[in-house]
Amino acid sequence: MIGHYQLLESIGRGGMGLVYRARDTRLERDVAVKCLRTELFINSHAEFEGHYIERFKREALLLAKLNHPNIVQIYDFIEAPEQLALVMELVDGQNLQTYLREHLAPMSQRLQWLAQIAEGLAIAHDAGIIHRDLKAENILINKRGQAKITDLGIAKSQDFNATLTDHVAGSYCSMSPEQAMGESIGFKSDLFSLGILAYQLLCGAHPFGDTSNKLQIMQRIISHAPTPPQQHNPTLPAEFVDLLGQLLSKDPNKRPDNTHWVAAQFKKLSAMNLQDNSASDDTQALAMPHSNTNNNHITRSAGTQDHPTFETRFVAMPIATKISAWQKLKSHIAANAITFGSLAISLLIVTGVAVWQLQPKPPKYVAVIPPKLTAEGMQESQQELVKGAVYDAIQQSLIQLNGYHLIPEDEITATNGNNETVLKATGADELITTEVRCKVEFCSATISRLRTDKHSNKDRLIVADTKTIDVLTENLLVLAGTIQSTLGNIYKSELYNSFVDISESEYTQLLTINTRYIQSGASIDLLDQLDQLNRNTKLMSMAQTLYTEIGLDLHHETRLNSILERIQNNLVEGNTRQEKIAYFYNTFYLSIEKEDFTAAENALLQLKKLAINQSSINELYGYSMIARNEYALAIEYYTKAVSAKKSASNITALSNAYRYAGDLQLAKQFINESLAISPENHKTHSLKGLIALLEGDINAAINSFEVIAKKNPTDIYNMGNLGLCYTLNGNYEKAIDVFSSLEKADPGNLSHTLNKADAYDLAKEHLKAQETYNIITNKINASTKNSHDFIMLAQAYAHLGEFDAALRSLKDLETTDPENIQTPYTAALVHTLAGNKSAATFNISLSLKTGMHAVWFKFPWFDGLCTTENFNTLMSDAGARDRCSNINLSR
Repeated sequence: MIGHYQLLESIGRGGMGLVYRARDTRLERDVAVKCLRTELFINSHAEFEGHYIERFKREALLLAKLNHPNIVQIYDFIEAPEQLALVMELVDGQNLQTYLREHLAPMSQRLQWLAQIAEGLAIAHDAGIIHRDLKAENILINKRGQAKITDLGIAKSQDFNATLTDHVAGSYCSMSPEQAMGESIGFKSDLFSLGILAYQLLCGAHPFGDTSNKLQIMQRIISHAPTPPQQHNPTLPAEFVDLLGQLLSKDPNKRPDNTHWVAAQFKKLSAMNLQDNSASDDTQALAMPHSNTNNNHITRSAGTQDHPTFETRFVAMPIATKISAWQKLKSHIAANAITFGSLAISLLIVTGVAVWQLQPKPPKYVAVIPPKLTAEGMQESQQELVKGAVYDAIQQSLIQLNGYHLIPEDEITATNGNNETVLKATGADELITTEVRCKVEFCSATISRLRTDKHSNKDRLIVADTKTIDVLTENLLVLAGTIQSTLGNIYKSELYNSFVDISESEYTQLLTINTRYIQSGASIDLLDQLDQLNRNTKLMSMAQTLYTEIGLDLHHETRLNSILERIQNNLVEGNTRQEKIAYFYNTFYLSIEKEDFTAAENALLQLKKLAINQSSINELYGYSMIARNEYALAIEYYTKAVSAKKSASNITALSNAYRYAGDLQLAKQFINESLAISPENHKTHSLKGLIALLEGDINAAINSFEVIAKKNPTDIYNMGNLGLCYTLNGNYEKAIDVFSSLEKADPGNLSHTLNKADAYDLAKEHLKAQETYNIITNKINASTKNSHDFIMLAQAYAHLGEFDAALRSLKDLETTDPENIQTPYTAALVHTLAGNKSAATFNISLSLKTGMHAVWFKFPWFDGLCTTENFNTLMSDAGARDRCSNINLSR
């Protein structure tokens, strides 16, 4: 007897106590009594004095706070001289692990259990309680099939000052990453454990493989991505996959913010499952966790919850993904062909488009998810080489397949979503995912081919094939060749080995140069190193494109024509189709940089002969028309490109063309359409912010650019736009700081210098402003035909009072780029400062008609126009009736 409870039989044992079936002799009912183990109680006055007793008492206090049908209820707490015990509700049934060994449960029942568990967990979280050991053994199923959470023996209150031992307490195979690492935890740690439990119930396996090795499973939880659930249950709908991914995110901040929301999702999925036979309702025992080497990662799908499905950890690829300052429509491409040339950019960002499809119709578009690599005992530099070789081999393999077109890597990473989101945002038909796990000199690579499920949902992916291979890393060429052979097996096609004609040292050097470019940017030294490679290596499409990109970066920074000559001399038309495609793509973008539009047209004609798909041809023509300031034609070609392949990239490019043409309403319409299929695309958000900036909605623009800046503080163009927003808001000091930092990060782009000079001028630091305007007029070659340079020269000369030079530059601008939305704005500024009020107001009216907001004319530079009736009327009609109120016209 313990108190008035008669112990009948032992029914369980835990880390801290024994559990008995007992009889409450007063209320005449059966209960469960959990007794603190005697040795812990007796030794409580020794080294760990009071620790276990206090912990046991804490469990009683925590349980007493909770009253919910899905949580085992506490009835009493007994504290005797030689015994502590909890008296709890007796659940007549089995724990979930045992139940599923002995019973078959339909999928609908499993989902109902998950909803019940989540509901109980939500109540605990509301009370500030974290369970910390949520697993199948701690879920009881009663005779009515109802789930109840039990064993809060290591639960803790969120305001409890836990020790390190408390942090790492729990079952190793159900821990969250932060719990396994001994870090502080919150309620989202329980959500990760719930994700593991849900994965087991829905897939019959542990998401991180074999649980027999404690250290190994903890390491996988900390650093590996979960196995895609479709590999265990191919019929699992996308909604299930998405929720599992949210729960199993390594980053707690990316897990759901509310446990009640999770419970509601399981309820909704349970209802959907009952109505939709596409989700398997077969009975299936819960398999014990087993080893599975195929742990490809999946990324999030678009939804109302901002949480990734599994982990989004894109890695650096063999062709650099660095955002180069010269790039206007930069959208990075596959390792085998493209680079993007420089166009004249305005003081505002130009959002990019990607153009890279390779084979004749009917097209099948393939998106290659950048490989994920985890390694033990391998140097970081070697990891980058392995990733580069794997990705390059996959790209070189796919471009050999007839009827398949490679989607640019930039389109994929910009999506920032799971596989289904990538599918929708890029217009892909298939995805390739790769996970590489390495130990010093040995790697295991798993490659999976995912394709659309044509029988149920075209936006849903199924695993068509998967292969796992073991490779040594001491020879990168052999590794690349093995990957290429594996892709051939997956697609049941014989592929030419792209790596047989080069040496191991040359290939390693090429990958090393690319890594340096990604990490440190372009340099003459990198071009010199590429020049030292032998002819066979230089012929590789990867080498050709890398040389062109580095060279165009350097040309932007230095404006040295000798660099363009080096690029031209390096370009070699190879023998294979992919080498020819790379040659003509690079020739096209080099020609655009040189403004040799005839040569660019000839390169396009050659690409047509090589039978690249029509969508890509239209994208290239659209890009060319932007470069030639033919915005109506750019709109026409991008419209055709969207019709052929409705991707976020193409729709954003079309929006950008309308933005250039001054039709901001249609620009907004298409940018919203792009966001509908790719909600997390930072380029699309960037253009949306730019349109808001042009329309004068400065707060909305700041919100867009600050969000992007937090995610990618090295994004030069977004930071530049953010600086402009600060200028428009009158925060000149902050604007000067932004533009100063951009000058250091992007020294070749004088837009930052002009913007800083304007900020100085508006801050009434006129001496610094004049010094800065002079930098622009001294550095830009007056004979240039670049419309962006004409904009900067005209404005800088006007601010310096050199109006003859300003008007000459303005004339060149109006001749070169009359349709640009910034041309009439520049004319308005120049004529205002020059005292040509009639010409100024005329150009202001043009600017307003093309969609520019009146806020751009609130700068003090335009105050002198307040004496003219036309200016006041224009401002009033544009919604700025108070523009000239309290203006000191003596300025």
